[in-house]
Amino acid sequence: MDKGQMKKGVLEMSILYTLTTDELYGYDIMRRITELFPEINESTVYAVLRRLHADGCTECYVGEHSGGPKRKYYRVTPKGMEELRKMLSEWRDITGAMEKLGIK
Repeated sequence: MDKGQMKKGVLEMSILYTLTTDELYGYDIMRRITELFPEINESTVYAVLRRLHADGCTECYVGEHSGGPKRKYYRVTPKGMEELRKMLSEWRDITGAMEKLGIK
């Protein structure tokens, strides 16, 4: 099993899931993800964000100017929600199989 591919998939799923509850700017997404996965560096989070955007799973917009630099906010698109549903289904299948084997 390619450990990198598995981590990439979990990271993509985590970012999309995070964006289902809030529209967030890049730094806030990165901060939330690295709190949960401290071994993931900032550049990896931003690379996944760019890829999700390029794939049409997220869209972004520039938020209202608040006295500081303009911030690019991200939200999940309908395509992103469909991809997330697929990812979550696969995740549940994998974790369910592991639990049946006694791995928790």
